[in-house]
Amino acid sequence: MEEISNTLASLRQEYGNRELDKGNLKKNPIEQFKDWLDDAIKIEANEPNAMAISTVSKENKPRSRYVLFKDLINDEIIFHTHYESPKALEIIANPNVSGIFYWPEIHRQIRFEGKCKKASVEISDSYFNSRPRGGQLSAIVSKQSKVIKNRKEIEDKINELDEQFKNVDIKRPENWGGFSIKISYWEFWQGRNNRTHDRFSYSYKGNDWNIERLSP
Repeated sequence: MEEISNTLASLRQEYGNRELDKGNLKKNPIEQFKDWLDDAIKIEANEPNAMAISTVSKENKPRSRYVLFKDLINDEIIFHTHYESPKALEIIANPNVSGIFYWPEIHRQIRFEGKCKKASVEISDSYFNSRPRGGQLSAIVSKQSKVIKNRKEIEDKINELDEQFKNVDIKRPENWGGFSIKISYWEFWQGRNNRTHDRFSYSYKGNDWNIERLSP
């Protein structure tokens, strides 16, 4: 344990002096989010649309996992999953979620909090129809997070379905689709040297966004 502690203590990385100033922030956090996402895509950050989503189980245990952000519709963040998965069932029981985007290549993090609900059938169908055939088949076959014997079990089912739906359009299963998050709190973090990071929060109050600088 001492060796691990010493190793961790020796890890040091400076984050540069890219400035984040209130005067340069967009008034609407959605626009600020779009700008930062565009920057992450332009510099070819690894999985720029990956976001960690945290939910609470019925036993009040916090649980987090990464999902892929796939669209922004009516200022709500969209992702897709199995409706019978643990995260989906937790969201349905308690719609309060939090999430994080992190792009280490440019030392930026976005944290958010909001309420989550099932996306419309149209949104779910549209995205499912855009997926590669293999992704469509895996969505049907997978019983997400359930215990399985081995990988072959999944591969055999996919091959079976692939033959069954040969030369046929695959319809989205009812137990798979989108979720949308209406965000009421955003936090933008820009890493700076000497841990003097720039942080700003957006809180929705009344009919407007209140922007505040936070201590590093």
